[in-house]
This record gives sequence, structure tokens and C-alpha cells, in this order.
Amino acid sequence: MVLKELPFDIYVQILKRLPVSAHSNEGPRTLVACLQVNSILQSAASISTIWEPHYRVRYTVSRPTNELSRRQALCDDWKSLYMERVRLDNLAIKILDDIIMERDGRLERAREVTSTLSHDVWNALAAEAQCPIPEPFRGVYDSNEGQVPRHAIPRRFWARSLLGTIARSHAVKIWSGVGDEENNDAETLEVAIACLSSYFARPPTEISSRLDVLGVLCRSYLEDKNLPINPLEFNHDESTLRAISISICDFLWEHGFRAAEHTRFNAFNTRFPHWFLTTHKDTIPISLVYIFVCLARRLGISAAPVDFPARVLVIVSSPDPAVLDIIVDVFGSRSKAILSLQEDIPRLLVDVGLAPLPLARYTQPATTASMVVRASRNILASFSFLPPMEIISEGDLHTAYYVGLTVNLIFMNDRRYLLNIMKLITHFPLDILSVLTDALAPSLRPPIQAQLLANCKAAHEDEDEASASVTLRSKQSTRIQHFVGMIFRHVKYEYIGYIYGWEPSCMAPEGWITSMNIDSLPRGRHQPFYNILTQSGSVRYVAEENIEPTTLKPYAYRQLLENASEAGRYFEGLVQANERARLLLSPELLFAYPEDNAVGEMWIKDGKTD
Repeated sequence: MVLKELPFDIYVQILKRLPVSAHSNEGPRTLVACLQVNSILQSAASISTIWEPHYRVRYTVSRPTNELSRRQALCDDWKSLYMERVRLDNLAIKILDDIIMERDGRLERAREVTSTLSHDVWNALAAEAQCPIPEPFRGVYDSNEGQVPRHAIPRRFWARSLLGTIARSHAVKIWSGVGDEENNDAETLEVAIACLSSYFARPPTEISSRLDVLGVLCRSYLEDKNLPINPLEFNHDESTLRAISISICDFLWEHGFRAAEHTRFNAFNTRFPHWFLTTHKDTIPISLVYIFVCLARRLGISAAPVDFPARVLVIVSSPDPAVLDIIVDVFGSRSKAILSLQEDIPRLLVDVGLAPLPLARYTQPATTASMVVRASRNILASFSFLPPMEIISEGDLHTAYYVGLTVNLIFMNDRRYLLNIMKLITHFPLDILSVLTDALAPSLRPPIQAQLLANCKAAHEDEDEASASVTLRSKQSTRIQHFVGMIFRHVKYEYIGYIYGWEPSCMAPEGWITSMNIDSLPRGRHQPFYNILTQSGSVRYVAEENIEPTTLKPYAYRQLLENASEAGRYFEGLVQANERARLLLSPELLFAYPEDNAVGEMWIKDGKTD
């Protein structure tokens, strides 16, 4: 039976109804298949507008200048635009595959992604960072649908690392440019503070999208209160502008954005937009001011932060010189939202031990740079006051510290911040070239720039040496009792650990050996020592005599990837048999310790390691 062809218009209508999804490419794959059937279907599947929704839902992030150039070059043909982005995606995924399989050359590959592809491949890498993983490691938000790709857990780790490197490189370049006088508007402030979250691989567009949603809700809130939303109506009337300012504070409170109580004030999550806009809405003054200023911009109100001592305030201005400026205390708005220049401001200054004159010094719109620095110092200060019950992963702590150090280095040019960054950089294995050398160094003054470049050169050389290192058990004069991938409990301190490296004897600096009393151990410094990750993600160096193999409850393996993200660099699976368990090694560890995998197999089978 020969099927008759349908009319062209019917094909078009069918293709327009293909599913549009950010999480599935079934629609585009169907369109590509139609391009290869016959001339009628090819023509129907080539219609630009059919491809547009698929493009818009799949590619939500891009480098704006590149996107503009593409759209101009391809005359806004959505099919061609889609195909071009797929081509870039494939380049990025090929580089990701190489990074997973080969440690050698990783820094150069990351530099290629950051410098030439950047945010244009963000969505593709984000999809790789969420790929399905083996069942024992799946968290509550992990999908159990789809085929688990090869090296899925390292794939996630390195995809997320690339996303972080792209975002941090961009953030550093943004901060390096905000010192200019013309960069003190509300839009620049929004992006500069959003870049704090970039260090957690959350692009500024994500923050702006959340603020856009809040802006729409706030506009509706004002309308429901019969307040004008046309700037031509409210910008020339001080009482109306005051009423709107108070109502924005009310809106924030009603939507959960409130003053953090004393016990929560120092929670470090309250410092970052991706948290204080979602899960940590009880937050600090500067964060509430940031949201207020961003919402005001969307409503056509001129508002800016005030770098006031002890508490950041807001100054609301009108283009009409007859309308006086309004000082808003967002954090304290439940008591009093609008502050008086004659009474409240002098009182607040006296409360913190400052002379109340001249007032103008303390009530001027703050520069973007001063707000970014103040935000970064809040981040660093939070490390001195972390609430004892706060459960924070080691990875998040490292990232937050990295942000604070970087901002202060850019704006203060203090080499102490540089030294601490270099101590942290091993936790960000792709940043040496892409972030520190290419983005951060150009923003620094010559002496510190030279020191940073020298440090990066040394770190690069160390990485090259490590990438070529192969450690064989069979070549050691000392018996190595344990193996890479072993799960253990510390004999003395009882924490859970995972071995990702070893040395035939203690190779730590003499000062560490002395401070840790290594020579007082029964077997001293001449026994094998193991590089391990704890369940919380901290890195430790443990003597062989303190390692006792163990197995864990199923939930513990899920917690490993949640709390110790670096585990994804070293391990990719789990084997459990005969009441024993071991982690399967990533390609990196298989290369570095080529004999340990067989030892792990032997141990699972009969409990022996030789």
C-alpha cells in the first residue's frame, strides 16, 4: 500500500506541534529526520519559525556579542542558528571527553572552552552536568530516566568544573571594569553582585531571570494597592514616591525577604544571590538592598545603595529637582522604612560612634565597586561566625572563600589575598590559565600581577608533572596494604574516608610531621600514607595503621557526591559483593595507579590485597 503525501500546509501544522522541551531534543531530531525524507518535508522542516521555539527553550544562555553576530550573519534563520549552536555544543563536548580521559592538557583545553566558546556552550555543558549517574549515587533530585553514559560521574564533575571556570572568568572581567565612574548605575550593580554567584557556576542571567519574575509580581502588588506604576506619575510627587518605596519593602516582606535574625545573620548563604533569592530569604541588609534596587530599576525608579556604616541603606531619587531624595531602610522597614535626614541618620551615626556631620558624606549613592567589596567582606567575615548547626559542604566553603579573596585582590591589590587564593586553587583544577592567568592577572597592578603569573606558572608546571606521574605498587619496597578506591573508617577518629592516592612513606613537610606527632605512631613515618576524601569533602593524609576497611549504608554513597563534589573527579561507580565494597576508579586514577584496580577486584573477591 502506497501512502499518499499530505498537503504541504498539513506537514507544517504537524511540525509546529512537535514537543518543545529544554530537557529533550526529540523535536529537533524529528525535524532533522524530515529534512532527509523528500522535498516537501524538507521545505516544511526548513521553515525558520518552526525552529524558533526549540532554539529559545534550548539556548537560554549565550555570549551576547556572539549571539548578535550569529543572528546578523544568519539573517535570523532559526534553523541555521540551531545548527550552528549544535556545532559549538559538539566542539565543547569533544573537549569535555578529552578532559575526562586525559589529565595531560586539561588546563589548555579549559582555556580553549573559556576563551573561544564560553557561554555559547553553557546549556550543553549544563546538560552534561546533569547526565544520569549510577543508581547508588543518585540523589533525590537526580533523574532515573535515560541511559547512563560512560564515566558519568566524572563527566558531571568536569562539566561542572568547566561551567565554573567559564562563569568565574566572566565574573572577574566584570569586576575589573566596575571601577570606572560611568559604571555606577543600577544595571551594573545588578550584574556585579550577581557575579558573586558565578563562582558557584550560576550565571548572572539566572539571577536576572529571578529578579524579572519578582519585578512582575511587585508591579502587580503595587497595582493592587492602587499605586501608580507609570514613572511619569510618581517621579514628580514625593509622597507617592515614598508610598511606593514603603510598598516595595512590604512586598519583599510578604514574599519572604526579611531581616535575618541574630542566629541566622552570619549564615554565609545570605551573601549570595542564588541563595538569598531562593532558599535563604531571611538575609542581611546589603542583600535586601540589592533586591530593592533591582526591583526599583524594573519599575522605572531611580534607586541606589548607600554605603552607610553598620547597615546598607537605599537612596531613592527623582529626576525632578523639586522632589527631595528619600532614604529607605529596607532591613529595618518593619519598624521604620523611611529615615529622616534630620533625626534618624544622625542618631544611627552616633549609635556606631561616628560624628553626625557632614551628613552628605554618609548619604551619597554608593559606587558599584564599594558595594562589591562590602559584599565580599561580608562573605569573608561569615567564616568567623559560622553558626554551629549550619551544615555546609567543603566545596561551598572553598568557593565562598575564593570569591571573597578574589574581589578583595582585584580592588585592594593586597598580596595576602593572592597567597590564600593559591592555597585554594587545587580545589578548582581548571582555573589556573582560564581564570587566574587570563582574567585575573590583567586586572592587577604590575608587582602583584607578576607574582600571580609566577605562581600560576609554578602551579601549571606542578600540574604537568602530576599528569605524567604513574605509581606502581609492584615497584615499591614497602608493602602497600590498601588500594585506591577503598572505603574505610578511621581507627582513632571514626570518620569515613575514601582513598584516592597513596605514597610508600610519609612525604609531608617536616613541620606537618612534627605538629601531627607522626613519629609517635607505632609504625611512625615510614609506613604508607594515603590521600583521602572524607564524607564531608575535606582532604586528609592518613597513616596506613589508621585505616580500617568498611562498607556503608546506601544513603552514604549518595551523600558522598552531595557533600564531597571532588569525589566525582576520582570515582565513577560502586562494586559491592561478599560484604565488601569499593569505588570504581575514574580514567585519571586508572592512569595514575594502574595496578590498584586489579587489587581492588581481588579484595572484593577474597578479601586479600596481595
